Amino acid sequence: MDGQEVEVLVLGAGVCGIAAGVGLRRAGIEDFVIVERAENIGGTWLFNTYPGCAVDIPSHVYCFSYALKPDWSRVYATQAELQQYIGKVLDDHGVREKVRLNTEVLDARWDGDDQRWRIETNRGAYRARFFVIAPGPLHEPSIPDLPGRDSFRGQAFHSSSWPEDVDLTGREVVSIGTGASAIQFVPAVQPQVKKLTLLQRTPAWVFPKPDWDISERSKRTLARFPALMKLIRFGSWLFLDTFTSAALRSPRFARAVSVVGRLHIRWYIKDTAMRKALTPNYAVACKRLGFSNDYYPALAQPNIAVVTSPAVEVREHSVITADGREIPADTIIYGTGFLTMQHHPVAERIRGRSGETLAEVWKGDPKAHMGTTINGFPNAFMMFGPNAGTLSGFTMAESQTNYLIQGIRETNRLGAAALDVTAQAQEKFVAEADRMLDRSTLLRGGCNSYYLADGNRRVSLAWPGTMFSQTRRLRQFDTESYEAIGRHEWAAGHLPQAGTPLTK
Repeated sequence: MDGQEVEVLVLGAGVCGIAAGVGLRRAGIEDFVIVERAENIGGTWLFNTYPGCAVDIPSHVYCFSYALKPDWSRVYATQAELQQYIGKVLDDHGVREKVRLNTEVLDARWDGDDQRWRIETNRGAYRARFFVIAPGPLHEPSIPDLPGRDSFRGQAFHSSSWPEDVDLTGREVVSIGTGASAIQFVPAVQPQVKKLTLLQRTPAWVFPKPDWDISERSKRTLARFPALMKLIRFGSWLFLDTFTSAALRSPRFARAVSVVGRLHIRWYIKDTAMRKALTPNYAVACKRLGFSNDYYPALAQPNIAVVTSPAVEVREHSVITADGREIPADTIIYGTGFLTMQHHPVAERIRGRSGETLAEVWKGDPKAHMGTTINGFPNAFMMFGPNAGTLSGFTMAESQTNYLIQGIRETNRLGAAALDVTAQAQEKFVAEADRMLDRSTLLRGGCNSYYLADGNRRVSLAWPGTMFSQTRRLRQFDTESYEAIGRHEWAAGHLPQAGTPLTK
């Protein structure tokens, strides 16, 4: 397999992949391609089009620092607006021409003889010096394999595959799952349906959402005074970092903060039994925190029932719960989340120096250095890698992009064919992350969540610190943590010039 030769191949055109592409172009690295299996860019914000879909981080933080937007329509942007924003960033930086849509990576492996990544797609092969793995964590649906699922005679779909032409008016709907997606789509569909039964395995903490339409006057003011927009971004960032850091570091503080969630439930839910069912028994921040002003008001309506027994079987016209109830349904919505990093299918398609796949190396407990590079996978950078997750995906993606570009520059400066993070450096970072997170609310808050590795052994998803600390740590590449592999000859003038870090 020879294939097309490129300097950098980026897998995925979601927020992380677009961040990498824009960062490469801003750094003067032009020989790259972005492959995307979908028919359009956007990742999470392309696939999740369910009613009510919106971000749960304030818009002025949930964006790139080099592409601040003065005219967000709301404090918390909607899916459509975010998809539009991502496309505009792509076009403004001339990166769309680098994207190859409907192109799925089938196999990627490090060739030690060639000192390249050999990548097979459904539309041909590539040889790449550097491989940026950005498949995204929140659009590969996780659907429970319930007995009889295929026998259902009605309409069934996952929230991330919401049919464009679906009309729920007058239907009897069973919604399985009460995670972040359900918190948004349940209030949106409640007025339409005849009956909605929400099957809840574990309740979520849902806090009030300080959200409103932004006036045209405010938009004009922010456009005229960009410094004010940066000040709003800084203030929001500071508050989020401070609150989240306190909630994660102190399970006691997290449990104290739960009073906000309890009052929010009490304000709208008057039925004692339902109130008890909706109140979590774990600390705030142990699981992903939800934000909504209309979730509890929707649940209080007479056409919604909350059942705390999970689904165990699907029949032709109903869903059976563990306590033996048979719930009539002509529509099933799976709000059951996504395959996260621990079991992402792409990990089974990537092979490193040893020939083992990423899935075989991780064994359900993903580990990396700085959340970005993995021992045994030279010249590969994983976006939203192990222990990289933080509040704003844009902040994380921008920080990791800065790190990988510095890594590419350093590889070239050394004249090396590749750099591979050492096992010792990776173990040191993982140990540091574990020390900071082992006593955190994520592990000690009394819940089981997708932040944890298989078997709840350790926190494998979250960054061990704040957004600020991640931005600072990934600003410079730590060359001493890497082993140089082989030599690479560069033509005069080909080496990109080092410059100031891209992250602001």
